[in-house]
Amino acid sequence: MNRVTLLPPALEPRRRTVTFRWRVEPKTSLYRRTSFCLTFPPAVDLAAVPPALWWTVALLCLHSHWNLLRPCRVELPVELPPGEAEFWRRLVDVEAATLEAYRGAPTPLDALPPRPGRRDGAPAAAAAASWPPLAAFEIEARGPRLPPLASLPRPARSAAGRRSAAAFSGGKDSLLQAALLCELAERPLLVTTTSPMPPLHDHLTARRRQVLAAMPARRDVTLLEVESDLRESWRNDFPPTAGYPVSVNEITDTWLYFSALLVCALALGATDLFLASEAEVQDSVEIDGRIVQHPHCMYSRASQRAIESLLAPLGLRYGSLIGALHSEQVQQLLWTRYGDLCDLQYSCWRVAADQAACSRCSQCLRVALSVLALGESPERMGIDLVPLLLAQAGWQPRPATGDALPAAAVAARLHAQVMRAIAATPTSRVLAALARGGPARLLGPAGWRALAAYSRLRWRIAPAAGWGCQPAPGYRAAFLAGLDPRIALGAAAIFAQHFPGAGPADQAGILERGDRLARFIAAPLAPAAPAAAAETAAP
Repeated sequence: MNRVTLLPPALEPRRRTVTFRWRVEPKTSLYRRTSFCLTFPPAVDLAAVPPALWWTVALLCLHSHWNLLRPCRVELPVELPPGEAEFWRRLVDVEAATLEAYRGAPTPLDALPPRPGRRDGAPAAAAAASWPPLAAFEIEARGPRLPPLASLPRPARSAAGRRSAAAFSGGKDSLLQAALLCELAERPLLVTTTSPMPPLHDHLTARRRQVLAAMPARRDVTLLEVESDLRESWRNDFPPTAGYPVSVNEITDTWLYFSALLVCALALGATDLFLASEAEVQDSVEIDGRIVQHPHCMYSRASQRAIESLLAPLGLRYGSLIGALHSEQVQQLLWTRYGDLCDLQYSCWRVAADQAACSRCSQCLRVALSVLALGESPERMGIDLVPLLLAQAGWQPRPATGDALPAAAVAARLHAQVMRAIAATPTSRVLAALARGGPARLLGPAGWRALAAYSRLRWRIAPAAGWGCQPAPGYRAAFLAGLDPRIALGAAAIFAQHFPGAGPADQAGILERGDRLARFIAAPLAPAAPAAAAETAAP
């Protein structure tokens, strides 16, 4: 059994840095280094953060790794407040259920084949036989008892009352959420986390610095930058060695970003915390009594509501303002309602050091075609259509399957989005977009080849798309529940101006499963509460 020992967080006020260390025995190749730091800007008074909360930050940032080390025992030199050890054990177990569902998949998660068995929660012997049992995991917390969060001093409120704070990266999701908050709340706090992960350059480009500088210049916001080396500490390709077709950052990143947001919010008196989580991340199915989420469940609504229950004694709310919107709607709303911000979109993680986007990957293709379908130019956000159309000339849609895990179902819907965008974008519009780059660019051989590649792509996709295949989805109003009513009602009114609403069948099951997961995880925090006490069995 692997043993993980967490050491006390070390605060260095002069450097505004907190260092977290741990040991793993026997040694594992998961980590290059068993420590990481968080460094905060001068505006963040670390003295305003209760010392006990640094243990919460450590658990937030590290707990998702423990499934990769199962069987595993985690040892803490402090005793957690009542119910918290079981809270973290349940959160890890819920995440394990999702990881195990994808174990051994031979293809990328967006191309997973359906697994045997029904997806409606009914027993399925074939599926059960193919699932390995969840390996042992336990938390041993011994030492001085940490004070319960309810006994810690609450953050000082701003004079205006509740203040909103949001994680911000510049991607379409966080950019739209920030724009909405600027419209619906007073002077929101935006927190960006810079944590490079070699060999990627997305946290280091000049384009990212441009986006971070432009946001407070265009909106009345406070933008803070937190630095961390956590993403340098792990070996990102470790999970496949344990059978999981994900990377470490896919199960860890937003826990880091939320931790930075949490500390800044506490120090500056913000009480409503947001981290963008669109509708695709909420997908789930039930198999043999266990709820399987999308692999990016680190920021699903279920995870966010569970963490909100943990932090409720501090008077904090936590959620996503765009959880009601699908990826397609996020793109459309950003470019139709916030035309003065949409050019800041920074969505490609494969970007090279001197680029604004790689202009070669399938994500760049989806983003670019969505913008072209709206009559806009993707080059406003730095996507170059010529290399993109040449690189993606062979793009093929992935058909939807009636029986698939969430990742495959979401991938099929994203492909349907691309087909709708192709259907709405005639070749003449691509010609016009290329012509904006000047005659030399359009008349050069690469420009003509790119135009021809798009023409062939459109011709090839037409029979499969039927130019009316799957209709665009509606927004899921029910996923605004639990947010500050003032902000939620404003967001609902905006969404209703732009999109039709989804029917009950499109949201009720996903909402119910997510709420059940959140209640199960949070139940140990308040065992006397009737609603929590009823959740005694693992979902």
